[in-house]
Formats: sequence, structure tokens, C-alpha cells
Amino acid sequence: MYRLLFALILLLATTQLPLAQEAWKLTEITDGSIPAEIVPETRELATDALPDGLITTIENTDDIASAWYSEPTGRYRHGVLGDRIEAGSLRVKTPRGATYTYRLPRTQVFEDISPRLADVDGDGRTEVITILSSLNQGASIAIFNLNGNALVKMVQSNFIGQPNRWLNVAGVGNYLGGNTPEIAIVVTPHIGGTLQIFKYHSGALLPILAARSFSNHVIGSRELRLSNQADVDSNGSIELALPSQDRKDLVIVGLGRDGLNELARIKLPSPIDKAIGVEKSGDDTRFLVGLENGEIHAVHR
Repeated sequence: MYRLLFALILLLATTQLPLAQEAWKLTEITDGSIPAEIVPETRELATDALPDGLITTIENTDDIASAWYSEPTGRYRHGVLGDRIEAGSLRVKTPRGATYTYRLPRTQVFEDISPRLADVDGDGRTEVITILSSLNQGASIAIFNLNGNALVKMVQSNFIGQPNRWLNVAGVGNYLGGNTPEIAIVVTPHIGGTLQIFKYHSGALLPILAARSFSNHVIGSRELRLSNQADVDSNGSIELALPSQDRKDLVIVGLGRDGLNELARIKLPSPIDKAIGVEKSGDDTRFLVGLENGEIHAVHR
């Protein structure tokens, strides 16, 4: 029954949707008030992790408080993140200091920099969202949680279907305004880039929307944060800002029960190649983008 429910809102967008009437503007920032890297990286390196793997932490939790990737391996020769060293295991730590490990089989790796932490099923406990790749079938989204004294795989999306095909997480948020978040990803961000939205429901990770011609990564880069999100219209739902396929537009989209709503598409003088920042002041939102030509711009209304 639940599969039928979600199938009713599954859409595949192949044309651009009409823009909202309220115009968004582009303003170059030249006063030095924004650092060149736009969003400074504040997460710490793990001591027993990937060479530049980062620890993700969350506060006010009784179970998983931090997570990182460990056991570096060269068994997957893809190198989409700039080297051919990926992770063979996932590690988490509780507030009491207990550490748990999930070790992958030799046919798989975590093709990622750092996990994401969120309560995806609304049970009040923290889950870990990862990018898990098969050496033969490419990438997938896999979610883990603590079950008693074990770190276990809770649910996984389908692999893309062929090796050397990757996906990047664009965001985790309440895009539909419900009580539990959705997961936004861009599948093959370098070749055709499809934005997909997933929802966890009754033991399954269900695709509820797909739209083509997006990106959120520069091939070979270790920077995975070419997207950001905010409630730009103060309606209680989160909107997502991410680049177009060629990274020369910033596209702001929202998700409604009737599908994808493109709020803005802002032309840029050069492709986005840095983490996208966001600043909120009351009902005003501005996204900060760093470009390949060295410029920094604010996208705002």
C-alpha cells in the first residue's frame, strides 16, 4: 500500500519548470567579507580514518554521537574524489565513548569523505547516511543504525548498476514539510546529473522524485558541499540550492505534493566549484557561491 502511495508522487522532470514571479538577483562580493573557500571546514580529521576523512558529530543524542570512515583501501580504482583510496569500514561512537564498526565485504567501499547523521525514521534515534559503492555496480545510499550492541545496515537504495558510476548527497531535510526528513542526492553529477529525492518508509528507502540536469561535484575534487538548503519562503518546508549540470547556474528548488517547483535559476559568470554557503536574516535568505574564475557572488532577492 505504501509503495502505491509514494508511486503516486513519483515524477521524472525532463523540462524546466516555470520560475517563481519574485526575482532573485546576483551580487558580486568584493569587500573581502567572505573567505575564498566560502564555507570553512570545521569538522575534525579522524585519527584512524581515511587520510582526509572527517568526523561528523551531532549533539543531544543518546546513541550515535559521531561517525567517520575507517580502514583505507585501494581496492576500488575509480578515483572520482581525487585519489583511489576509499574506506573499508564505518565507525561510530556513543556519548559514553563506546565505539562500533561496520566492515564491508571486499567487493564494496564507502566512496565518501564523511557520513551524515539524522533521524530518518522519526524514532528519536540517530541514523548514519553513507555513500556505499560496489566494485561492479557503482554507488548507492546506505543507512546504518545501532541495534543493541551492533552497528547494522538498516536500509539501502539500489546500486546505480555499473562500475565507476557515483552519486553525491545534496542534502537531508524536510523538503515535504513532514515530521521526518527526505534525502536528496545527485546521481552521476558529472554525466547527466539526476536529482533524486528519497524517503524512508516502513523499512524501505523509496524514490519519490527525479529531475535531470543537475550537478553538485567537480570530478576529482574532495569538496562534496556544492549544495545547501534553507526555508527560503518561510512555509515550513526546506528548499534546496544546487548547480545546474554545467555548474553555470544556481538552481533553487522546492518539493511539493505536486512535484518539483523551481523557484529560481540564476545565471553565473563562471561555474561553481566551491562549497555553497547560506545566510539567513529573518525571512531573507542569501546563498553564497564561489566560482572557478575566483569571484564570489551572493544570490538573493
